[in-house]
Amino acid sequence: MPAVGSYHVPVELCYKGVMLHRLSLTAIILFITVTASSAKEPPTVAEVVAQVVKAYGGEKKLRSINGYHANGEQWAAMSNQTIEAERWFGRPDRLRLTLVYPDHTEIRVTSGSAGWSGSSDDSLEPANPMKLMAMRLQSVRLDVPLRLVEQADKIALQEPDQDGRIVLRLAIEDGLHIDYHVDPRSYRIMRAVTAMEAPQPMEFAADYDGFKKVDGILVAMKETTYAGETLTSKLELKSFDWNPKDLEARLSAGTIGGN
Repeated sequence: MPAVGSYHVPVELCYKGVMLHRLSLTAIILFITVTASSAKEPPTVAEVVAQVVKAYGGEKKLRSINGYHANGEQWAAMSNQTIEAERWFGRPDRLRLTLVYPDHTEIRVTSGSAGWSGSSDDSLEPANPMKLMAMRLQSVRLDVPLRLVEQADKIALQEPDQDGRIVLRLAIEDGLHIDYHVDPRSYRIMRAVTAMEAPQPMEFAADYDGFKKVDGILVAMKETTYAGETLTSKLELKSFDWNPKDLEARLSAGTIGGN
């Protein structure tokens, strides 16, 4: 007879208790392991740049590019007009942009830190400071992703944007920078935001779409642009050529007289 007040615990219950304890420890260890493995370190700038360059065709292909010529149709929000848009771009920061409206033509030419604008090559005049900064930022934005490789030491990783895209910030010079918003799956640059602090703070953004490869290099054939939060234009390129033969002549046209 067992003593009064004693309680006999069956062996099978003790065994089950030990097993449950072991299972609980196993579950805790498993949880910690899964949590640790899922909390991966964010990618480095070098890793992101390498993937972007690969997505756009590879460094060898990109290094073969001196510039391009593109034609398209652009809807201008301010005038609510569809205009013809032509670009001649030379790496790293030369751009000739011709916009043909129904009633007039506008030409903008940028070469490094200098810029001109007018209605024809004969009428180009130095651009005012505000317009010049906007033109310079546009020329930087239009450069192929090789700029990320060439200026990797000037790039800083930012917090992801609201869509979960990786953001790389490239410092252009004091008061100027450009943010590249990179899709973490395709490593395409889906958005570019250029910003200046002077002569007054301003941001210009472009969303990219309609990607296709031209001679093995990825090109965004559609752009939607903004000044601050204001929609400014929608562009769809109809033709695109890398390294056109008359690039230099086109880029220099009119700038001697306007300089």
